[in-house]
Amino acid sequence: MDNQFKETFGSWIQAIGTVISAIAGTPSDILDEEFRTNLDLIGNELQATGNALLADAEETWSLDKLGNQLQAIGNSTVILGLVIEFDEVTKQELIIKGNLIQALGGGTALAGAYENPDEPEQAFNATGNLLQAIGNSMQAIGGIEELKNSVLEKDQEKDQKEEAQDKEEDKKQEKQKYQYPDLEEKPSDAELIQATGGWVQAVGSVISLIGQLRSNQVENSGEGSSNEGNSDDE
Repeated sequence: MDNQFKETFGSWIQAIGTVISAIAGTPSDILDEEFRTNLDLIGNELQATGNALLADAEETWSLDKLGNQLQAIGNSTVILGLVIEFDEVTKQELIIKGNLIQALGGGTALAGAYENPDEPEQAFNATGNLLQAIGNSMQAIGGIEELKNSVLEKDQEKDQKEEAQDKEEDKKQEKQKYQYPDLEEKPSDAELIQATGGWVQAVGSVISLIGQLRSNQVENSGEGSSNEGNSDDE
């Protein structure tokens, strides 16, 4: 497997993974929570694989290689938070840390894009990595806010009133749902921030993919021109 194929295949896999994760992170009445979690797991697995391939395609050490390695580690950390049976707080903390590591990786790869500023595809790579870093940061911020809310809710549950009052409240809620069947719980601000961050990251990965495809065209056309020149010399 040559390096150009690794870079192209890795870019495709990463882009597909981020789009799948973005869909999974978008609040929806159609997809249940379990399905969205499984979808997010698949998306992060694809992202980790794609980033690992991109890092492996770099034969020498570079900021771009380090950035892809960090992103792969970040995705693996998110996967741990999704699959391992920890308590809810620990799972959320792992996902937050995973997104922060991905953001760090995107920032590192962004710096690496300026190592060869004369290459035409670097503008795409820089923009793509910038958006991915922003998207991951937004997901981490949304996750932190969601974690705070969940901890606050647990504290409030400890201070609940008597059980009779709780039952009465439940009856009122059930009556309200019966009277207004179309009334649905709106997504929280934390969920909206995470969903927006997921799509920002997805757009960034697609832009990086476009940059990689343009790079392939330039390299292949250069090789073609070189071969034609050698034929003329003969």
